[in-house]
Amino acid sequence: MDPSTRGPSLDWRRVAALVAWTLLLGSAGAEAQEPDRIQVTVDRNQVALGDQLYLTIRIEGSPDEPPGLPELPDFRVLSRGERRDMQINNGRVSNSTSYNYLLIPTRAGSFEIGPATALIDGAEVRSRPFTIQVTGAEGQSDEQDRDLFVTSTVSTDRPWQGQQVIYTWRFYSRVAVGQGSIESMDFGSDVVVEDLGDVRQFSTTIDGVQYSVNEVRKALFPQRSGEVTLPQTQLRVQVEVEQARRPSRRRSIFDEFDSLLGSGGRWATKYLLTEPLTLDVRRLPPAPDGWNGLVGEFDIQASLSRRELQVGQSATLEVQVGGSGNVQFLSEPDIPELPAFKIYPDQPDASTDRSGRLLTGRKVFRRALVPLVAGPLDVPPIDLVYFDPELGDYATRSTERIDLEVTPADGEEELMLTESLAPTTGKVAVRILADDILPIRRAAAGIVSVAPQGWRLWVWFACGLLPPFMYLALLAHHRRERRYAADRTLRRRQRALRDALSVSRKLRSGAGPASAAEASRIVRRYVGDKLGVEGSALTPSEAEAALVRAGVESALAARCRTLLERLEAAQYGLAPVAGGGGLAAETSTEGLSDLIKTLDRQLRGRQP
Repeated sequence: MDPSTRGPSLDWRRVAALVAWTLLLGSAGAEAQEPDRIQVTVDRNQVALGDQLYLTIRIEGSPDEPPGLPELPDFRVLSRGERRDMQINNGRVSNSTSYNYLLIPTRAGSFEIGPATALIDGAEVRSRPFTIQVTGAEGQSDEQDRDLFVTSTVSTDRPWQGQQVIYTWRFYSRVAVGQGSIESMDFGSDVVVEDLGDVRQFSTTIDGVQYSVNEVRKALFPQRSGEVTLPQTQLRVQVEVEQARRPSRRRSIFDEFDSLLGSGGRWATKYLLTEPLTLDVRRLPPAPDGWNGLVGEFDIQASLSRRELQVGQSATLEVQVGGSGNVQFLSEPDIPELPAFKIYPDQPDASTDRSGRLLTGRKVFRRALVPLVAGPLDVPPIDLVYFDPELGDYATRSTERIDLEVTPADGEEELMLTESLAPTTGKVAVRILADDILPIRRAAAGIVSVAPQGWRLWVWFACGLLPPFMYLALLAHHRRERRYAADRTLRRRQRALRDALSVSRKLRSGAGPASAAEASRIVRRYVGDKLGVEGSALTPSEAEAALVRAGVESALAARCRTLLERLEAAQYGLAPVAGGGGLAAETSTEGLSDLIKTLDRQLRGRQP
């Protein structure tokens, strides 16, 4: 084929270059469009020592667990919670979780913050590292340099084990401060801590600048030898930031009013940290006999309440131990054996003073001594062994020997049971020494009877017996009223005989319809009350049947029915009372009483 007839030739080198360039741009674009799944940001990269900054870890999606923070040995980290966000972009929903932290620098310098890690959908992702610059005093202006700061010192950094170390924490400020709190002052389990008074406030001048000072003092007692670290103490305080310190903004009339009202600024939170302190605690040398753990400077004193007494009398031996140091270990020293005395211990008295330069304390031990033999006796010296940090060795303090003269008891031996604790004050203060030394009485002399005699004895018996009888009477009355309330017919049954006899005695002796009606009412009312029914509505036949059912003999019930029939006839003029075959006799007081009593005897024997 003729070359002139072929189309334009294809430059393969140019095509290859174009394809490579396209692929490179596509990968770069994809790389730019795909954001990091974990991002770490701070509100500022440069901060002054004493200020704080906020760190936020933002994770796209839902992490399987909270993120892992990078190593931050030069910062105190405080969590400030988390927040979840949801965004909708072009119909696509995306979730993110933000974790917030507060970073407080502990020293000045430039710090490389490593990557934070998170586990998302089973895969570990990392953030990009960044740098934070912390400026100290040398990087600040003179005006901002020493507005407020904290310090901590110890009385000695090479104490002995158990020695008292005075820890002094001070907060200096020359600007207006608001509410503040010490958020951490923990010395760990290797140190026993005792407070020394309340917070002290005073003013001082440093390099010609006057500061307000708040001071906290504590007594520390290291419990082990070796290196013991006292951690940093953190103070959180509100500080007023004056508008005059921000010259970039022109003061307005509102600022002038705020200045006049004393609110010419805003409040900012400051975190101040002390430097950690290290104690090189020295081990104590081998202890001698009698040492009970005291480290410091102590003394001992002993006294006896009296030195001249008789056999069986008592005197109080008082031993005082006190000083400065680990007063928590104050205990009774070893008292030598006193075979010539009977000894009764008492409860000790302890006191601690925290208001001075050091922690001091005192403990008083008392014992009652009762001599058993006569003659010159003595209380030997009492030793107190303690470790003296100033000497670096153990020291011993001893009391003076106490001599006393014991004379035989006058007559029969009498053991004293009490003694005066305040013989020089004029007040009577008596203390029981012991109960097992009471004298034994061998006769009844001196024992006086206090029992009542004569008429007082009868009054005594009456006063003693009257309350039980009154109680029983009230109890019986209460039970009877409860029975009456439960059974309304009980009172009628019990009073039926008495009411019937009382009314029958009031009948007129004459005959006639009026007497017949009265007699009929008495009988019917008695039967009704006794049987718990309405007696005035009973007919003679109903009365007879009710009496028979209640257990009355048939003849007596028939007699009652006949009497009621004849009384009805006489009442309505059908049969005269005078000639009614003995009706006048039956309606008399004696006749009615005899009938009612006979009915009552049979009803009482048969009713429950």
